[in-house]
Amino acid sequence: MGRRVWASEELTLERAIELAASNNGQITAAGERVAQAEAAARGAASRLGPRLDATVGVVRYDEAPVSAVFRNGLPTGDYVVSGFKETWQAALKLSQILYSGGTLQSGLSAARLEVDAYRAEERRTVQTVFNGVSRAYFSLQQARAALEVAEEAVNLAEEHRKDADSLYRNGLVAKNELLRAQVSLSDAELNRIRAANAVEVARKALERAIGLALGAEWSLPAPQMELPSFTLPAVAEAESEALVERAELKALAAARAAAEMTARAAAGQARPQLVLEAQASDVGDSFYPNQHDSWQVTLAAQWRLYDSGEIKADVDRARGVAKEVLARTEDMERQVLLEVATARLDLDSALQRYRVAVDQVALAEEDHRMALRRYKAQVGTNLDVLDAQVALTNARTQLVQAVYDAFKADADLTFSIGRNDGPDGTGEASRP
Repeated sequence: MGRRVWASEELTLERAIELAASNNGQITAAGERVAQAEAAARGAASRLGPRLDATVGVVRYDEAPVSAVFRNGLPTGDYVVSGFKETWQAALKLSQILYSGGTLQSGLSAARLEVDAYRAEERRTVQTVFNGVSRAYFSLQQARAALEVAEEAVNLAEEHRKDADSLYRNGLVAKNELLRAQVSLSDAELNRIRAANAVEVARKALERAIGLALGAEWSLPAPQMELPSFTLPAVAEAESEALVERAELKALAAARAAAEMTARAAAGQARPQLVLEAQASDVGDSFYPNQHDSWQVTLAAQWRLYDSGEIKADVDRARGVAKEVLARTEDMERQVLLEVATARLDLDSALQRYRVAVDQVALAEEDHRMALRRYKAQVGTNLDVLDAQVALTNARTQLVQAVYDAFKADADLTFSIGRNDGPDGTGEASRP
């Protein structure tokens, strides 16, 4: 089974994150939620300004309206026309709320705070997507590195099979040793097939995280078998930064403040409301009416004295939401600290395993070299070579896992602190 050919533009982690920023649907949806909240805030702001309405209407009667003429309180039998058979009216009305008891101002503040909350959620969505891309990218590189290890194991098994075949043909070993070498080769080939399939699965997972199908025009850099230097932040430092930077905590703080402002807006409905209205109108028997001009100015105050507890219920509901958000904030803070501690411990563990795995690979390579030489000189056994092959393959596999577990843990630590806002802020974007 041949390996996939990767060609043309190199897909680095930074480039993968850039593609995700443009193509991942979760980021697009989060941006749309912010836009909706901003529109709602603009609507809340507009309620504080004046409103100008224009109306045009017509009333048609079967005949012109008339009124009886009275003299000394008695009808004279005469009638006068009191209107038009067809009456047109045009009016222009200006209204402005002068005082709302704080309802409109508090509602506007609540809407703006909701925008802040949605923006914080958008930021965390972006961070989540970028962390998912980072983990998927590292998983793909890990699968490719594991495939290289599996292919090298096939090469080692094939080399040993040739040695066993040569010794068998010269009558130096029994046939069962050749058969064992052939079985070892078959087992290595099966592992290579599984590793190749894991590469394709990991590639699909990366495409899902990016939101874009990766065609043959994208190539990948060679997998790493060495780690750059990592700096483990102090526990207290990482936790303090996370409590400041985590977007979820900022979103909850904004949501709580918005709920409190909503409670104020509801309470304001129990205060007097003062509205100024001015209207100018024309009435006539044709369009546009140009007679019977009139205007009026109205200053109206309204005070709700009793509403069967509706306002109080609204206030209690909003205050309950604020208390709920406060409880969620406290729980989220504990969750943040747990995530930071877990990611830091995972990174520390991976770095320790990497140091051990490097030494283990060196020892396994030397043991395998010596086992081959002893077998060819017929002072070692076939079983020694097969055991050395397994040990070498396992050591290389452990090294690959340690390397990419460290990369993933570093990405998770950055994510848990809340710092990965883009390709320039991930801390691992330049790593292949």
